[in-house]
Amino acid sequence: MAYRNHTVKIDFHTHIYPDRVALQTVSAVRQRAGIDAYADGTLEGLKRSMIKAGIDISVVAAVATKPEQVASIHRWLKSIRQPGIEVLAAMHPADPLNSEQMKMLKRQGFRGFKFHPDYQDFFVDDPEMYPLYEAIAAEGMFILFHAGMDRGLPHPVHATPKRLAAVSKAVPELCIVAAHLGGEDAYEETAEHLLGRNLYLDTSFVLRNMPDTFRERFLKEHPSERLLFASDSPWTDQGIELQFLLQLPFLTESDKEKICFSNAARLLGLEDGKKRDIR
Repeated sequence: MAYRNHTVKIDFHTHIYPDRVALQTVSAVRQRAGIDAYADGTLEGLKRSMIKAGIDISVVAAVATKPEQVASIHRWLKSIRQPGIEVLAAMHPADPLNSEQMKMLKRQGFRGFKFHPDYQDFFVDDPEMYPLYEAIAAEGMFILFHAGMDRGLPHPVHATPKRLAAVSKAVPELCIVAAHLGGEDAYEETAEHLLGRNLYLDTSFVLRNMPDTFRERFLKEHPSERLLFASDSPWTDQGIELQFLLQLPFLTESDKEKICFSNAARLLGLEDGKKRDIR
């Protein structure tokens, strides 16, 4: 399918919070990380941002920082799912879901999980995690991993490009999405360990900030079938991120269609390509 302006556009990595805590959460992250917010962190704020940006579908990635949060997060995620809003399931490695629970989530429309190893305090390549990865892969589900550092969080970094490459090698059947093109300021390590591997990279947060030479190299050398447009909203402006990507001269029209739509649609089970109207 050739890319056209009216083709569906999917933002694969966004964050929102329940209305009662959105202002507090956004303010806390802004202060901790020293970053700006371009939306208010609510569902309605994300939908307004999408309309302004020309984004048709946003994927909401929530993180369970404690095991006891998982059930309530899933209730909230199911309540906000609607045309134009897709959601990833939550899990905490300290209390992993069993295969029946994963099957139930998949029947409910969840296609993958979001893990944030820094918030959840586990090293992504800990062999004790491998049975869980194998179980997720057996259900045909994927994992979106936060990759690299997270501004304002203390070291160590729990999901470096090298560690993610070790996971890919140890559990090749697992569908991995490495956020932030492998990790902010970890570009040399990503180039060495992740480029060309059979895993997905999303463009969230780093697309406009990374050095030009790495941006062009990553988007040209990694398979276009394994790249995903993502903004990390509210921590970037969805419209600015999308237009920046669409204007990159070294991407073909076919590349842009894959990155902005068909790769994400395949992961989310939206291959029919029907436009989801958030209005």
